[in-house]
Amino acid sequence: MTRKLQFGKFGLKEDPRNAQVVLNQNGRIFLGDVMSLYRDEVCGVMRLKVRHFCGDMWPFDPAASAVDVLVR
Repeated sequence: MTRKLQFGKFGLKEDPRNAQVVLNQNGRIFLGDVMSLYRDEVCGVMRLKVRHFCGDMWPFDPAASAVDVLVR
């Protein structure tokens, strides 16, 4: 079961660090743990630094609105 991150008027309502997330991109499914987040000033979005469960970093930093959080 998954859910989206909660956003409010001024950005994220929750801290996504240490959350387990999933992203389906072009038929590939990425799973990982959120390590940190930062604001991309060029695009105006919050981006996440995510690490695969094996320890490697994702090859890109997804927007926080694009990922789904795995719910226990």
